[in-house]
Amino acid sequence: MVVSLPVREEVAREHTWAIDSIYASPADWEAAFNALEARLPELEPFRGKLGESSATLLKWLELNTQLQVAAGHLFVYAQSSFDVDSNNQAAGALVGRAIGLYSRLGAASSFDTPEILAIEPARLDQFIAEQPGLKIYRHYFDNILRQRDHIRSAEVEELLALAADPLQTPYNTYQVLSDGELKFRDAVGADATKAEVARGSIDKLLASPDRALRKSAWESYKDGFLSVKNTMASNLAGNIKTNVFGARARRYPDALSASLANSNIPNAVYQNVIDACNSHLPIWHRYWDIRRRALKLDKLEGFDIFAPLSTPVEVKYARAIDLICEGLAPLGADYVQTVRTGLTSERWVDVYPNKGKRGGAYSTGWYGTRPFILMSYNARVEDVSTLAHELGHSMHTWLTFKHQPFVYSGYSLFVAEIASNFHQALVRAHLLKTITDRNFQIAVLEEAMHNFHRYFFIMPILAQFELHIHRRIEAGEALTADGMGDYLAALYTKGYGSAVKVETPREGITWAEFGHLYANFYVYQYASGIAAANALADGVLSGESGAADRYLQFLKSGGSIYALDAVKLAGIDMTLPGSMDRGFKVFEGYVDRLENLLL
Repeated sequence: MVVSLPVREEVAREHTWAIDSIYASPADWEAAFNALEARLPELEPFRGKLGESSATLLKWLELNTQLQVAAGHLFVYAQSSFDVDSNNQAAGALVGRAIGLYSRLGAASSFDTPEILAIEPARLDQFIAEQPGLKIYRHYFDNILRQRDHIRSAEVEELLALAADPLQTPYNTYQVLSDGELKFRDAVGADATKAEVARGSIDKLLASPDRALRKSAWESYKDGFLSVKNTMASNLAGNIKTNVFGARARRYPDALSASLANSNIPNAVYQNVIDACNSHLPIWHRYWDIRRRALKLDKLEGFDIFAPLSTPVEVKYARAIDLICEGLAPLGADYVQTVRTGLTSERWVDVYPNKGKRGGAYSTGWYGTRPFILMSYNARVEDVSTLAHELGHSMHTWLTFKHQPFVYSGYSLFVAEIASNFHQALVRAHLLKTITDRNFQIAVLEEAMHNFHRYFFIMPILAQFELHIHRRIEAGEALTADGMGDYLAALYTKGYGSAVKVETPREGITWAEFGHLYANFYVYQYASGIAAANALADGVLSGESGAADRYLQFLKSGGSIYALDAVKLAGIDMTLPGSMDRGFKVFEGYVDRLENLLL
């Protein structure tokens, strides 16, 4: 019997996210859209006048805040409506309109940064002294002034803002190709049963106990990307050229510097992350050998990386809520109560799969809305961890919104993965401490290893690959599919050690599987984030004085201080070469526990 997914209208309301708390209906969204569109002309009278007086500057900042908040609400509602039902063409149209209006808002307000830069620092200090309302913007002004050499004229800034939409074409093309048009042959199991291979099914197939099915699915998936490798290579090269263009347009020495400058991160931090991950590869070599011996194989292959070491464990959603809340207890009763309310009466989470719902999981929201979490809960240990992860993002957002003004309501990607992985670390520790069943413990450790594999293994490898391909483009060299594949396969060979057989073409095409590479120098932050998160969680769990309070202050700071300063506030200096060692020590402890349980 085939179990079919419900259509969106059949999902119980209590299991859907409360985006109706933003707008009660599409008609209300339409009214808000029209109202915002009608207000865009209010921006133009400020052009050329921001430096005239402190009162004018404050009025501009307040007006721009109002419009930015309104635009964000429109987008979150539209995107959230579409993501839970991609068959809803009306919602898809709302997304396009929201993006278009936001782009127009960005272009219409693009003169503000060049004009603020034109105000002499002494005069800006005078403005702040005259207008108490400007005091909250001091860090905002400082953040602009530090990038003075890279802000262009108002005319050029407007042009760059208008170019943002078309320059998204490589990523949009990647999504259409990888999620829609790319086809894979069916996988075949040991009993000749066929299984459909798709972006949404590959993870489940690679976790099958049937090695023949895993091998067939892995080869099908890899071969699907190999079949369009040249198109993918050309498209990725186009995206890298976009990054290089942006860096040069803003007069940065290279794309890495341009990307890190947005968060005021020194280039040395990027290299520290790569060096730390490479220096700890022996832990991975040991883990692969433990996995090889547990599976009784002479050599692991790419399709054995996620082979199950335990039997399935079911955790109902209501039980998951309890386990997560228990695990987060070290952060205090108020924190836990906010989480429980969000998971229940406030409906932060869109819980279960339905037809047309996008895959994966994420946390979203905007200043003035609740946090929202999209996932497809299937009652596995992995789903408990995914929910805890996204709740980490949501609580970071919730506390930032509660304690910061809109101008600091966003936070750097550099710190975003800390909160999510911190949650997972606390909940994982609670599960291992309180549920002693051997199979359950192995399942929890498997989830941990899969998470570390993604953050501490794949992402650092991709970070090295990303730096390599940017440097080639910056040097005027061409990118080819085979050249990229050979380089990436060599990195995987180094990471796997002697326990894993590397099949170069299929392992090398991994670069085509990750849309993350279309986000300029994004992936290294997964590694830095999980390292900092597990180090901070270890401090809380070991009872270090003030560790929990420091962590909460970190969450509350939002974007009011620079990312590195926020992490220092929590207790870690990520500029130091050894800053990731404690995180790797936690990881090594999980490897020890898994070895004791398996061998």
